[in-house]
Amino acid sequence: MNDCVTLKSEQFYLSLGFQVFESDVCFPSNTILTVSVSSNSFSATVTMDIDIKSVSVFCSELKMLYDTLNGAAGLYEAFGDQYIKFCGDGKGHINVCGLLKSNGIDGFYQELKFENQIDQTFLPAFLSSLNILADRYVK
Repeated sequence: MNDCVTLKSEQFYLSLGFQVFESDVCFPSNTILTVSVSSNSFSATVTMDIDIKSVSVFCSELKMLYDTLNGAAGLYEAFGDQYIKFCGDGKGHINVCGLLKSNGIDGFYQELKFENQIDQTFLPAFLSSLNILADRYVK
């Protein structure tokens, strides 16, 4: 099943598309996450191999971040170094950063390291969509 969750502000766009392999949920890599990001005109679309169960942890961390405006929440590749991370500044701003790689597609290696900032008010809708998705797979 393919599901997509997006977050969009004036200068930042993040789309997470989930292709979960339900028969592999017991393994640490069971989901292909298609990540599309646009940060101040820099953009990339790549895939990451993640564990769908890590999305529940990410949701818990995001909820805590939203409630306290401090801390961090991240989605990390199961066996790689790609990631997306949200960090609170304690004042209502959330820094979103990440490292995305093309892994040498067609013989060319690309890398996008990005950082941007959103207001905390963008988190509830994003978090709600992620929770709905995660609840389908994590029991």
